Amino acid sequence: MELQKQIRDNAALRHSFNALAKKTFGISFEGWYRDGCWSDSYLPYALTEGDAVVANAAVNRMDFLWQGQVRRYIQIGTVMTDSRYRNRGLSRRLITEILHDWQARCDGVFLFANDTVLDFYPKFGFSAVQEFQHRKTVKQNRIGAAAARRLSLDDADDRRLFELFSRKENPFAALQLLDRYGLTMFHSSFWRDCIYYAEAYDAVLVAEHDGSTLLCCDIFGGSGHALGDVLSAVMREETQTVRFGFTPQDTAGCSAQPFQDEDTTLFVLDGKENLFADHALMFPLLSHA
Repeated sequence: MELQKQIRDNAALRHSFNALAKKTFGISFEGWYRDGCWSDSYLPYALTEGDAVVANAAVNRMDFLWQGQVRRYIQIGTVMTDSRYRNRGLSRRLITEILHDWQARCDGVFLFANDTVLDFYPKFGFSAVQEFQHRKTVKQNRIGAAAARRLSLDDADDRRLFELFSRKENPFAALQLLDRYGLTMFHSSFWRDCIYYAEAYDAVLVAEHDGSTLLCCDIFGGSGHALGDVLSAVMREETQTVRFGFTPQDTAGCSAQPFQDEDTTLFVLDGKENLFADHALMFPLLSHA
């Protein structure tokens, strides 16, 4: 069994990796690769037998802007093992190798674990931490000429527009993911019906309506405008509450509540930076890898 740290450009290994991801998570990275979005920031560590990937854990190199400083974080993801190779310690071997390579080269290491492995990651020095989601009651929205229009990623012009904006930061986020084009394009396939262009505010929003609640997952652009104005472009008459998929810089009028996605727990590596110890934060929803 061989450890591979570069499979992206090896067609046979990449196809096997995608097959395992499809079987494990129901996802494939092939379209993302063909669109040129798989950059050197996403580094699978794969154990292989011949041209077959039998286990994997990936490094996601991520730069965040926090209180005016750039912080380099490593997110571990796409942890999977072929069913025929489980209970052999392969995930342990991969996580150990990743920490050996990256622990001293970053400010923090984190991962999102499902409920079946909550006892696994503490063995490597990870501790579960609590995220907080901010929400705000909307007293008066301003729907009118500035209303946003929904983008269709099947339309070439709309897709180009979204690709352009996906290279922009979220100026309203306290914990801001930088250089996020590749990860945003990956998430776009899951949120394709929730992408809006607010031309009046030079912004694109990923937002989902659920009755009287608006989930604002993320904002791309919009500098120079007030957050409330940008949000108003995607509000509906029935909108009463806005939930944020990121931590806003300006939390005036917001309440912060403990947040945990279904079957998902955030773990942070002990001994490295842990912003969640002293701040009511969440990693942006579109930063999950």
